[in-house]
Amino acid sequence: MRRRPAVILVVAGLATAAAALPSIATSASQGDTRITSVVVNDGRTVVLGVGGPVTFPVAITATDDSGIRSVGPIGVWGPKYGILKVSPATCEKLSATTSTCTGVATVDTSRHQVWNDEAGSWYVDAQVTANDGDHLRNADLGGFSLKRESRLRGYNVPTHGKAGARAEIQGWLSRAWWDNGEYHGSPDDQVRLMFRPDGGDTWTAVSTRVTNSLGQVTATVELTRSGWYQWTFAGSKWTGPARSEPRHVDVG
Repeated sequence: MRRRPAVILVVAGLATAAAALPSIATSASQGDTRITSVVVNDGRTVVLGVGGPVTFPVAITATDDSGIRSVGPIGVWGPKYGILKVSPATCEKLSATTSTCTGVATVDTSRHQVWNDEAGSWYVDAQVTANDGDHLRNADLGGFSLKRESRLRGYNVPTHGKAGARAEIQGWLSRAWWDNGEYHGSPDDQVRLMFRPDGGDTWTAVSTRVTNSLGQVTATVELTRSGWYQWTFAGSKWTGPARSEPRHVDVG
């Protein structure tokens, strides 16, 4: 059964994507108060697995000729009625006119505070009040990404092989299923098999494959020299990137 919209209370800070917006249009304002930047989780994408709580900061910089009294309430909202409430913001005065105010949000996927279809683009809204009573309210200050964690595993990689021999190297891409707290195969995603020769520091793509309905892939490669193989996934709008553990093949 589909649940009611989740409301997530905020209590501390870390893990995410962000928006740093140098000049943001404002609405519902009085006076010369302006928001000059919004940064979520220090500019990093929020990637959530299926473990315990993850916290991340939401920092808003605002300016007014009289100085900033407060920023809040701050809200974070996303697809399918996804809502995060942000803790009361603590303000740091940068100058007589400008302050950066930071609150934090906490998400616990094990408590079903987000659901699979709420991954994607999220937005920030906030209210700013200046010392002279000027104020600003904006419901769309900028976007950030909240994604499901992915995992990538390589297997069936031979430890030894003759030069010129062919090997089938397999991989499995899974992603967090927030709905049930597990990881399941991620279908129809493009992954690449990378190779780095012994003594080298550059990875080169030797095969590109699309995962099947179970998240599995297979690539056939010719063994030419000793080195390392690794699967990589660049991520998508809804899913974070992943790399498998490098596996070494000794070719002789």
